[in-house]
Amino acid sequence: MSNIERIGGDSLLIDDVHFNYGAGAIFDGLSIDVQPGEFLSIIGPSGCGKTTLLNLLSGFLFPRQGSIKLRGKPIAPEDPHFGYVFQHATLFPWLTTVENVEFGLRMEGNLSPLERREKATRYLQLVGLEGFENYLPRHLSGGMQQRVSLARALVMEPRLLLMDEPFGALDAITRETMNDELLRLWDELGQTVVFITHDIDEAVYLSDRIVVLHRPPNGIFRDLSNDLPRPRSGPTTRTSELFWQYKKELIADIAVVANTTNPNSDDDFDDGPSARLLQEAAL
Repeated sequence: MSNIERIGGDSLLIDDVHFNYGAGAIFDGLSIDVQPGEFLSIIGPSGCGKTTLLNLLSGFLFPRQGSIKLRGKPIAPEDPHFGYVFQHATLFPWLTTVENVEFGLRMEGNLSPLERREKATRYLQLVGLEGFENYLPRHLSGGMQQRVSLARALVMEPRLLLMDEPFGALDAITRETMNDELLRLWDELGQTVVFITHDIDEAVYLSDRIVVLHRPPNGIFRDLSNDLPRPRSGPTTRTSELFWQYKKELIADIAVVANTTNPNSDDDFDDGPSARLLQEAAL
């Protein structure tokens, strides 16, 4: 355990959300109830609204109808109780590792320079980057840059962590390492996590619950509770019968969604990916 106190998580309620881009409906009555400290993954083919949903949850977009509430209050982009981790690290290239992590604290203005530096250093230690405080981003690997990005979000001590495919650009080995690191941090800090991914293995490995989004505007195709025991470890969990059962079911779900016509678009999925998913589901 680190010397950082457990943060805990807040409840998140998505209640009858309707959202359009122009005349095209993306969500038409979407409802999801996320419990405090729950790890929820959102999956689905490209174009089903995963990133749109995350932008609604962060308050960057607003629903046409319905509500999104964190701890019972409407969410807003300036809410200090949530943090956002993007697919790419998006670090300031002219700032050192520790300066990137303390940037949000500096903008907040509640701590002295010494307090900011000490807190940022503690969170770098938490994500395994002790000794790299004075490195510039260009001197770090992709995985290390994502650790900095994660530390930058965690240092603000959010009770809800929104993650938009944060490991999607990493190689497979680094991605699995970051999955393990994320589980370690989540277990230690206890935050509510909403995690967007295209990777079914990743969703099954990380989550308490997995929501499969349908093609717009149909909302949820499936809401799956994940009963894989915790704590989880790569070799044991990923080779278990239950892991493979969940994976097979979700591959089949995604294949069905991918083959469903989107009434708002003429750009349907081609037969290749959908046929491949159906073949994998049959294995």
